[in-house]
Amino acid sequence: MTPHRSPEQLIHAELRRLRDQVMGVHGSMVATSDGFMVAQDIPDLEPTRIAALIATTLGLARQATLTTGRGRFRESLTRGTDGYLAVFAAGDRAVVAVLGTNDMNVGMLHYQIRDLTERIAHQVEQSVQSRRFLTPDGS
Repeated sequence: MTPHRSPEQLIHAELRRLRDQVMGVHGSMVATSDGFMVAQDIPDLEPTRIAALIATTLGLARQATLTTGRGRFRESLTRGTDGYLAVFAAGDRAVVAVLGTNDMNVGMLHYQIRDLTERIAHQVEQSVQSRRFLTPDGS
């Protein structure tokens, strides 16, 4: 019999699986849309600061997408000199960030991420409904 795993543990397992399945993924994390870290698989960076930054990225990208008439935000891909930062909406309450090397297989990431964000959105929604983790205003 498998022991019951928390939503955070299930999400962390999803992030580890993503790193195993997509070449060049350095790490990833999930945060609430208001910047609280849920789970992370980033080996060498400070996750709470990144959680706040990706929530800010999500907020700006949502505004830009709506203002330009592109509908609801789904994803943003940024490439720097040392690799990629990809940010994906996971429902209305969460955001997934993926850090990749310059060699990251972006096509495979896009292939894997759709189902992953749906599963994560479901886990976060269940956690919010059961009050496992809350936003600052208690919602």
